Amino acid sequence: MGKGNKPEAISLKIAELLAHASPGEKSEARNMSDFGSPFFWRITAHFGIQEYEEDKWLNITKAIAILTPSRNTNSIHSKSRFFGTVLADGGLEYDNLDKPFFSELRLSRLLNAPQKQRFIHLERAVRMLARKQPSIHIPSLAFAYIKKDIHYVAKDYYRRLCQSELELIKKKEEANA
Repeated sequence: MGKGNKPEAISLKIAELLAHASPGEKSEARNMSDFGSPFFWRITAHFGIQEYEEDKWLNITKAIAILTPSRNTNSIHSKSRFFGTVLADGGLEYDNLDKPFFSELRLSRLLNAPQKQRFIHLERAVRMLARKQPSIHIPSLAFAYIKKDIHYVAKDYYRRLCQSELELIKKKEEANA
């Protein structure tokens, strides 16, 4: 990565810039092919993203664009809503879950996919989430594209499921008391 930029800072800046982009720019970024979009190429130039990193950052930019509603002018970033957590609850932070939003089978496929295929699974997950318009911890999403080992996604996912199960048990106990 050029200019000493860290992935966290770049991903947060992409989310901020997309929030303020025109609906047309958001649409182009959301639907870009492997050849990118003007928005993406401005990002690569600004941050000095190297050619060998372009594929990852193209997919990260596309994912953030997919999650950013076209009329939204605020960043979708949330400090506390990690990617795995949002996969579990679909952005319903305070709801008890009968079942996860993103199935355990899909999560397993995502976690076990080779990197190039992982991008396909990640885009499918992001498109599912986009319908719910959740806020999300942008760096945790970016790292799912960047890192080889993404076990942290599973940890956050199952932590959210366990939290919901414990809350349901507590409510049942209170109702029976």
